[in-house]
Amino acid sequence: MPSPRARSVWAKSRTDEVSHVEVVEWLPLHQHLDDTAGVAGLLWDEWVPTHIRRTLAAPLGGDENAARTLLVFLAAVHDVGKASPAFAVQVPVLADTMRSAGLHLNAALRDTDDRRLARHEIVSFFALSEWLLQKGSLSRVAANRIASVVGAHHGASPRRDILAQAINRDDLIGTGPWAEVRDELLERAAERSGVADILPLLATNSIAQPGLVLLTALVIMADWIASNDDYFPLFPVGEVPTIDQTSRTDAGWAAVDLPGRWQPDTPPAAVDQLFAERFELPPGATPRGAQAALVGIAQDANEPRLLILEAGMGTGKTEAALAAAEVLAHRSGAGGVFIALPTMATTDSMFARVLAWGERLTTGSSVFLAHSKASLNPTFRRMTGRAFYRSLAVDAGAPTSRRRTIAEEVVAHRWLSDRKRGPLAHLVIGTIDQALFLSLRSKHSMLRHLALASKVVVIDEAHAYSIYMSAYLDRALHWLGAHGTSVIILSATLPAERRQRMARAYETGQRLARGERTLPEGEAAARYAGLAGDIGYPVISVAGDTGPPSTVHPGRDEATPVILTLDRIDDSPEQLVATLRGALADGGCVAVIRNTVGRVQETARMLRTAFPHIDVIVAHSRYLAADRMRKDAELLDAFGSPRRSTGRPRACIVVASQVIEQSLDIDFDLMVTDLAPIDLLLQRSGRLHRHPRGAGQSERPAALRTPRLVITGVDWTTTPPEHDRSYGKIYHPHVLLRTLAELAGRDTLTIPDDIAPLVQRVYDGEGYGLPGWDEALTAARESFERGRELTEHEADGFRLGEVRATKSLLDWAPVGVGALNDDAQATASVRDSGESLEVLVLTRNADGQYTTPPWLVTDGGVPLPHNELPSDALARVILGTALRLPESICRPREIDAHIEQLERSFDLPAWHTHRLLGGELVLVLDRVHPGDDSPYRATLGTHTLTYHHSTGLEIAYGSATRPQG
Repeated sequence: MPSPRARSVWAKSRTDEVSHVEVVEWLPLHQHLDDTAGVAGLLWDEWVPTHIRRTLAAPLGGDENAARTLLVFLAAVHDVGKASPAFAVQVPVLADTMRSAGLHLNAALRDTDDRRLARHEIVSFFALSEWLLQKGSLSRVAANRIASVVGAHHGASPRRDILAQAINRDDLIGTGPWAEVRDELLERAAERSGVADILPLLATNSIAQPGLVLLTALVIMADWIASNDDYFPLFPVGEVPTIDQTSRTDAGWAAVDLPGRWQPDTPPAAVDQLFAERFELPPGATPRGAQAALVGIAQDANEPRLLILEAGMGTGKTEAALAAAEVLAHRSGAGGVFIALPTMATTDSMFARVLAWGERLTTGSSVFLAHSKASLNPTFRRMTGRAFYRSLAVDAGAPTSRRRTIAEEVVAHRWLSDRKRGPLAHLVIGTIDQALFLSLRSKHSMLRHLALASKVVVIDEAHAYSIYMSAYLDRALHWLGAHGTSVIILSATLPAERRQRMARAYETGQRLARGERTLPEGEAAARYAGLAGDIGYPVISVAGDTGPPSTVHPGRDEATPVILTLDRIDDSPEQLVATLRGALADGGCVAVIRNTVGRVQETARMLRTAFPHIDVIVAHSRYLAADRMRKDAELLDAFGSPRRSTGRPRACIVVASQVIEQSLDIDFDLMVTDLAPIDLLLQRSGRLHRHPRGAGQSERPAALRTPRLVITGVDWTTTPPEHDRSYGKIYHPHVLLRTLAELAGRDTLTIPDDIAPLVQRVYDGEGYGLPGWDEALTAARESFERGRELTEHEADGFRLGEVRATKSLLDWAPVGVGALNDDAQATASVRDSGESLEVLVLTRNADGQYTTPPWLVTDGGVPLPHNELPSDALARVILGTALRLPESICRPREIDAHIEQLERSFDLPAWHTHRLLGGELVLVLDRVHPGDDSPYRATLGTHTLTYHHSTGLEIAYGSATRPQG
């Protein structure tokens, strides 16, 4: 039992539910430390994946018991800094108790801003570092490395400049009896954890920086679980009951009910059997060559690997990755699989496929959908009632009541419940942002590292990411390499430079984590030369071995190459109408892909007039979240694979933005597309004749049985041709111009034969020798290089640095975008997107009554209560009306005025206290004219916003802003 003085130190408090002033419950510090240590031990025993346990044990001679001991000890001392005047003074009644026990403090400290210099985690860092130096015989450097874990347990790495200011503030830290209490708690933790036995190991072995990151994440998890007073109850003020710690820990752990360690059975060694069992192949079907080859490489991998699979559209890359990931996870002891895709739409589409695969595994798996609108996915929403998604708490300093919660608690609750805790599930399907956050300097990023480092990571559609996003992806690969995490990257094809950069980033992380040097440019060029240029197709690149990266060529499957007819038409409404009129004479399903939402809407209006008897469907990003999900489902039902499609129309035109170019398994008879970079043109073409429809495509209209790709949006009469200027806001003119040069004179494309050569030539920078093109190509290239340097420099402002194996976590992430609950800010940081606003959309009827939008399929037109909170069910419907306003009307000079207008114009006070809706901005739309099919409209600043469920959001821009498409 601790001394009376140590027993007087408080860690947590709660006020009464009436006055919110009187402190009625407390938890002694020693009790919270015991709770956290107990949870940490159970996390290690029952939850921490085998791969992470091995990783943390490796620097300790491979002794997993030693690694467990260290984790439990760190959890048992993480909050010793609460035994300090700066912390204790926050609750006067509990500070008085400590004062009576001999821990004197100045009550005036409570009102000084200087207390932030000696936050309790900083005092914990000082105390543990000194104890390790004096009692553990560690060097100052080694002691600081270990102590930096507790210094970072609130999600932010300690800053050296703050430490320098705090170290001499005895009035805040506390000396004499204060230091004695901290030492007593440290000695108590050392005795209970057995850490004394491993101090010699810690003195002679260094845990590399990546390991410190993972240890910190586990301490944070243990702290947050132990801080939930539903699981670990507080005591009445003044009482320190005698308890059975084992029973208290076991009861709390059982209430949390975390899913156990992911331990799938050994997958079938025969690749045919593996695919048949996991993907329900029809009788007689066998895996494709690339699928079998990828799994074979995984079966032979004894160490972490980066596998890059480049293969044609619709060739089963996803199934190949899932099968290989299962094999890699089994061999490495990984705790699951993380699958990242470009957009929410592609993620939702993939979710059902991964869920079906996960259900066929022989182990139970928790599954999570990781994006900001996951709660709108009906399948996922049905799953979220499970115990895995219960809310936990966080260790906070100030007293709280159940009604009032400081911001830091909200962060933790949101991280550990729903999407914030979700990445720790076994199988995670999320947007690429969730993976890129790994490389972002942000609070609690250690938890993101733990979530991804413990899994096999699959990154799909790797060709779809911008230069800016690729900079974050490369740094994420760097850290995944350092963590010893296997990664599978999928792409239709990659420029050689991207292939090389990704391999180099991953292997550099591995090297630096081992304490080796970064390769000089000359050595690096030689090592990655084998990935340069056209290396064949399909191809698997393998990195992470001791030797240079290698390539595996699985060979072509027996399917006959597809020859696409390549046409060009002028960018005029008349030319488009004439092209479609001729093509649709006998019916057919056509996709018209535009590069901007504005062009989508203009084209759709024109085509509805020109083809009054043919359905014209619109798809783009400016829909309510619920409408967007409905649109995706309708597209899959109408144009999906023969097995999925429930009623392919005889004739239909889909006018869409880039939302249909990735991952949606939809199939058209003819495609007209705006010019795009060559890799994205090829990706779009993957939605053309994607599936066989009868022998020789006989089920398609006779005129459309040969796949035909028509490029528009270009003035073909100039030399070189000139694309629409709005495209330059989306794609760099250099790549567009080189795409035009590469396609000059071509009237066919052979798929897949042409994919790799076309992409490599467009991106390799070699000249084309086309008369009249050189000057424009040179100028575009120079602009591209300048822009890339600037873009990568901008990314460095938010990216984590490279691994520094011998360094502590001091200054590890000195700048950030705030806590990870700010998804919009974090996403903007990794996607290089400007400011925008997300609003919830409500409608107002003629009587002034607010309702949910009447066109919603479920609960449309429901009146909102004026003087009471909406039910949670109604709140979820309202959340489904989320709409992101485009950057073009959210410029810095007007965004604050927009926020003020939105807050002023919505007047339901009860709304703001709702746990799901509080803090959300609301855009209220009014019906334009009588009738069920009327559009709805609102004015925001100088802009007029019009919404119709079939066409989405349209904007009439005011004088302050020019439309950006």
